[in-house]
Amino acid sequence: MPVEIAVDATDLELVARFWEAALGYRRLYVRPPYVVSGPPEGVDGPRLVVQQVPEPPACKTRVHLDLRVADPGAEVRRLVGLGATVEGEVAEAGTGWVVLRDPEGTHFCVCPLRR
Repeated sequence: MPVEIAVDATDLELVARFWEAALGYRRLYVRPPYVVSGPPEGVDGPRLVVQQVPEPPACKTRVHLDLRVADPGAEVRRLVGLGATVEGEVAEAGTGWVVLRDPEGTHFCVCPLRR
């Protein structure tokens, strides 16, 4: 079953560019009010649909992305350079991760790879 992940944005282009750079995705097409991106050629993964909405979310979303990487510290620094902000760090269940927000405030986490 194909999966698409939707992210709301008031600034469609800003948020689409951030997530494309963050995930290494390429732009597939634009059909206002949507920008659809996907993984590089030959790589399997969900599409990302950024959809323009009239106002930013009033509260934390109930679904978010966890980016699992080999070097979380380096990835957090890279994402902050792209426009993310760090909200905090979490340590529980014998592991830890960093909670960030994209340029419009949508939460996501950078986590170590699972063993």
